[in-house]
Amino acid sequence: MGQFMLLLHDDASEDAELSAAEMQDIIARYRAWSQKWRESGHLTGGEKLTDDPGRIIRSGAQGMIVSDGPYSETKDVIGGYFLIVAEDYAAAETIARDCPHAQRGKPVEIRQIHTFD
Repeated sequence: MGQFMLLLHDDASEDAELSAAEMQDIIARYRAWSQKWRESGHLTGGEKLTDDPGRIIRSGAQGMIVSDGPYSETKDVIGGYFLIVAEDYAAAETIARDCPHAQRGKPVEIRQIHTFD
């Protein structure tokens, strides 16, 4: 079994006009989805990230440079993530296709985690 990260790409402005009831419905779908995959042993973790852009640290000629980012010029941000275990990319894709994020038409990036065992 491999470990995979599902990175949930988001544009927070798209959800700004949702009613409280619509937002609660979406949250309930995420909870049901995560409970289903947690109980099956495939979901090992995950969280929603805050809506701020975060920070990027880079080494430069003047030392370490900290800037807002990584997407300060665009609306696309990583809004959250899930950690899953799956046999391979095909199995990870099956789990991701069922994710409410993908069902809402939002991108889900699948990345395998390299383990140093």
